[in-house]
Amino acid sequence: MDEIEFEAGDAYERRRLIEYGQKMRAEDEQRRHEDRELQMQTAYLRMRLGDFYVRTGKIDRALGEYKRAIKMDGKNAVFRTRLGDTYALKDMVQQAIAQYRMAIQYDPELPDPRLSLGDLYRRFGMFVQAVEQYRIAVEVEPTRGYYRFKLADSLAAIGRLLDAVQELRAAVRLDPDEAFYRFRLGNLYLRLGWSKEAKSELLAATRLAPWDDYYLIRYGVASLGTGRIVEAIDAFRAALRLAPENRCYRVLLADAYAEAGLEEEADRMLLQAGELDSYEMEFVGRRRLELKQAARDAAQGQ
Repeated sequence: MDEIEFEAGDAYERRRLIEYGQKMRAEDEQRRHEDRELQMQTAYLRMRLGDFYVRTGKIDRALGEYKRAIKMDGKNAVFRTRLGDTYALKDMVQQAIAQYRMAIQYDPELPDPRLSLGDLYRRFGMFVQAVEQYRIAVEVEPTRGYYRFKLADSLAAIGRLLDAVQELRAAVRLDPDEAFYRFRLGNLYLRLGWSKEAKSELLAATRLAPWDDYYLIRYGVASLGTGRIVEAIDAFRAALRLAPENRCYRVLLADAYAEAGLEEEADRMLLQAGELDSYEMEFVGRRRLELKQAARDAAQGQ
């Protein structure tokens, strides 16, 4: 475009032309900004609609909405993660992994695709790869107890129990009122043979979730193994009140009665329990193994 030439007395017109050009450029930029904002809002609404479809079990519709959101904002790591999660729900594993990796590429600091990718790795027994993803998520947001728990769970799965303990302790410090973390830490202590520590954490879990009969059973086993027979009986009775139809609990209560020398009560519990099926026998067998291990630990002063 040719430059406009001005005569000596045209300073006013020149200034007005410059101001007009600046105004037009500002208005164009404002319109582009508004268009981007509208597009982002529309894409976000598509994502929210996809979330609704996932919650209501309409997975194919959710998939469509997430794809539409990505067409509007292809580098949005949150949208990519949502799409990956939906592919995972449909067992479209390769597609899910591809979306998670793109999400990580677009936003390496976002923990969501790391967690989802870790979960997918766990699903196929790839615990080492899962640990890598969970650890990065923890490094990004070290104050999230749930991330610590995820990392600990995978560390325990590959036998790194002491590292798992460290992460679970951190999760408990971050979320001290989360009964499940306490329970899992107590369970991990049992695996390590640290019966006293296990009993403490399992007791905390029962206090935080007194309605959970399984927590009570595990606490009762740890108590019985460390010689706290009355506490064990109380825990087993409380679990049985919550789940009176559970025959396994009656057998374990019978074990506690027998340990206390209350043979008649033990016989009565066994009679009420009746014959256990294979699943129930396995459950009782696992608890009895824990009991023996706890008793050995107590005898060794652990």
